[in-house]
Amino acid sequence: MAINHPPVWRIKVVLVDTSPMVWRRFDTYATVTLSQLHYFIQGTMGWELAHLFSFHDKLGRQVTDDSSTLADVCRIGDTLRYVYDFGDNWEHLVTIEKEMRIRPGVIYPRCVAGKNACPPEDCGGSWGYADMLRTLAGKRNARRRELVEWLGGSFDPKLFELDEANERMTEYAEVAGG
Repeated sequence: MAINHPPVWRIKVVLVDTSPMVWRRFDTYATVTLSQLHYFIQGTMGWELAHLFSFHDKLGRQVTDDSSTLADVCRIGDTLRYVYDFGDNWEHLVTIEKEMRIRPGVIYPRCVAGKNACPPEDCGGSWGYADMLRTLAGKRNARRRELVEWLGGSFDPKLFELDEANERMTEYAEVAGG
């Protein structure tokens, strides 16, 4: 007897107003709740679940029911806005790119691609991140040393490791019940 699975959607998440551009692409069931989607985005981007978040539909209305499923609020081709950390105001565009065939043996959610490192938590939003990158690329001075110490070592804005994104996503999915 065949098992009926919900559809799998390919999603692209782009962090707005960052340079270099940070994005991730992952596959998940269309029936995940927005609360679960929050965890999946956090895991694949590299965020640490440390702040509040919100979702907004294509008309800009906040979607407040975390138990709504992705399929309840989106169709293929739609884009949601996901805001993380209301202080730093990290805005993400979450686009439902296409429906995928379920691949036997594949565990969902799973990150399939990405580019560039996620900015560190609490670095001041896109403007603070740009300033951080300028400071790190500049001359060695007290401000740069302080920043490297705060970061806990060096920071490569072009680094993205797919395996690490999937490990975090799997960990966060277990916490979210997805």
